[in-house]
Amino acid sequence: MKVPNKISSITIHLVIWVGYFFLLFYGPSVMMGNKTAFMFSIRTLFVHFILFYFNTYVLLPKLLGRSHYTYYLLSVGGVLVLFSLFYWTTDDLIGLQPPDEWEHHGEFGHQEFSDVNDSTVWHQNFDQWQKMSHQQVSGADSLHTNPPRKPRFKKTFGFPIPPAIRMGTLSSIGILFISILFWVIGQSRIQHENAMKLMNQNLKNEMKFLKSQINPHFLFNALNNIYSLSVLNSVKTPEMIVKLSEMLRYVLYDSEGKKVPLSKEVSYIRNFIDFQRVKIEGIPQLHVDIERVDAQLMIEPMLLIPFIENAFKYSKIEDTQHGWLKMVLTTEKAVLRLEIRNSLLGKNVNGEPGGIGVENTKQRLSMLYPDKHELYVGQTEDEFRVLLKIDLNEA
Repeated sequence: MKVPNKISSITIHLVIWVGYFFLLFYGPSVMMGNKTAFMFSIRTLFVHFILFYFNTYVLLPKLLGRSHYTYYLLSVGGVLVLFSLFYWTTDDLIGLQPPDEWEHHGEFGHQEFSDVNDSTVWHQNFDQWQKMSHQQVSGADSLHTNPPRKPRFKKTFGFPIPPAIRMGTLSSIGILFISILFWVIGQSRIQHENAMKLMNQNLKNEMKFLKSQINPHFLFNALNNIYSLSVLNSVKTPEMIVKLSEMLRYVLYDSEGKKVPLSKEVSYIRNFIDFQRVKIEGIPQLHVDIERVDAQLMIEPMLLIPFIENAFKYSKIEDTQHGWLKMVLTTEKAVLRLEIRNSLLGKNVNGEPGGIGVENTKQRLSMLYPDKHELYVGQTEDEFRVLLKIDLNEA
């Protein structure tokens, strides 16, 4: 995925620079020849291209990104001076007005602006007007004869800055600002991606930790049941070993995937219940309905079994006189519904050492199905109830 993204980024940059070239060419082409406008646009594009990427990938990360503010400002100033000199020395090469000619014709290339600003010309006109005031002229003529107006500002002394350098420097500053904005946005995006990667990694580590708590507990119960069968020399021992093998395969291999078909989760629950029946003498008060499900729906593995395990553990179902358990698992329009009710003859379900606990399962649900599940857990003196609804829709 990285290579196509890089190619796409390069394409976007090329399109932007081509569009910028046509934008540069359109304005000057109206005021000068196409050849001069083309050379002017190429020169400006060349300068801005180097300035943008040099500032983005060299000056900003190596100086500003490391808090070397003084060095960065000095470097930017030096770069602007170099490019200003480049503009100055290449004006005549691309067909623009040479520098010495600009000094004589003024900023806009018109002689009259230079003459008006010349104090010598003004004094000559003023002396001429004084001589005319002593001549015999008509009253009407004298009323309409006005002295030449002295310019408001005197001609500036010092070395004049050519418009090419001035405009080039201003446009370069604009490109610098755009490159800084581009770099800041890129840094923010990188920081956000790193934060998301760290968050995902933390979630994966937490999920692995939760699974490491679940799997040994199931294995411990299953081995205890097989041990009980072997002590009694039960003919069901080989069958239960096969079931344990299926459970271990699901825990060790199938549950490593992100999601599994609901049929596999149900099969694991069925095998677990068979293990519980083995150790019960007599007819338990057990009602289980787990077949009315859409087997093709996908679910996170090992998600339902903690509630079922706790129900068997704390209901004391082996006490056929007082223990009881009712469990119904159904699906309707990709919504899974699990309802478990059981007698509460043991200790509090939430705080038993060695078990996964309801709170642990709540953490998994909040991470795996945020805003897509409802969980009710409640208990009275002699009954514990769990009602879980999960929206398994992939959309």
